[in-house]
Order: sequence, then C-alpha cells, then structure tokens
Amino acid sequence: MGKSNIKSDLAKVINDKKFLNAVVIALILAFLLLAISFLSTTRKKETEESLSTSVDNSSAIEEAAKDTMSNYEESEKQTLRTLLAKIENVGEVEVMINFKSGEVKVPAIEENTQEALTEETDSQGGNRTTTQKNGGSTVVMAGDGSKNEPYILQVNKPEISGVLIVAEGASSAKVKYDIQVAVSTLYGISIDKVNVYPMKN
Repeated sequence: MGKSNIKSDLAKVINDKKFLNAVVIALILAFLLLAISFLSTTRKKETEESLSTSVDNSSAIEEAAKDTMSNYEESEKQTLRTLLAKIENVGEVEVMINFKSGEVKVPAIEENTQEALTEETDSQGGNRTTTQKNGGSTVVMAGDGSKNEPYILQVNKPEISGVLIVAEGASSAKVKYDIQVAVSTLYGISIDKVNVYPMKN
C-alpha cells in the first residue's frame, strides 16, 4: 500500500504542469550556464594566445633592434680602428663608442588641413567673419596587402655622444691631437667628447 501511494504521488507530481515547467526552466538554465562557461573558457584561451603572440612579436622586434645596434656598433669600431691605425705614429688602437640613442626611422607623414570661413550678419547690420582651421596628420602606410608598415623616408644612424680611444702612440701630444681631430671630424662631435689615452706597454 505504501508503494502504490508513492507511485501515485510521483505520477501526480510528474503530471503537474508547474513541476514540468520548473524542470524545463532548470534544464534551460543549466544549458545556458554550460554554454557561458564554454564561451568564456574559449575567449580566455584566445586572449592568452593573442597576448603570448604579441609578447613573442615584441620580443623578436627588440632582439632584432639589439642585433642591428650591436652590428652597427661593431662595424663603426672596426672602421675607426682601421682608419686610426693608418695615421702616422698611432700604432695599435682600441676603440669604444658611446651612443646617445638607437637608429631613428623617419616615416612619411601626410598633412590634412581644412579651412572653413563663416560670415554672419546680426540684426543691427554688423558683420562678423569667423575662420576655423582644422588640421591633422597621418603616417603614410605601405604594404603588399598582407602586411602594412609605415613608409620610411629616411633612417638616421644612432647619434654618438662620446668616443674613447686607447692608442700606442697617444703618449705624444701631436698624435693625441691628430686622433681627436680625426674622430671629431668623422662623427661631427666636439673634440672634448673624444678621449684619447696612451696604451700600456
């Protein structure tokens, strides 16, 4: 008798429209929660991958810039060493160059200027003229469709702030002065930024 009562109570509850509506609403809510959870996880993964890619790209750009700067510095030192060694009585030379900044790329810029002239007449017959100028500039981009980059007009080499030279013949005041003048002229820096010292025997 107890079992049949339970069965009939269950049948009543299952056939009750309110109960069915509550079950349907609970199922819909559960489905929505699963969908939101899945979408947020997917977006989180995409964001992490995007951040990882941008960090990798910026690291690669920084490494390339360091390599370029290092190669330029080494090339300048070697050229200067070779030139100075050819000056009479200079002998063996060691060079250190200090750069103020890295390589500077100057992009092409398009200037956009607009001018609007407004003339107004008030009720007493007075005239007023207003001129409004709007201007702006944008960087000119160039690319092959898959990749756009700024169009570079010129590349300014790194600016040199000082040079240190150790030379065999620098114990002679004349040789020291000749080295300072040569380096000053070559790099367009003042003589006081060129430090020359004799090499230890």
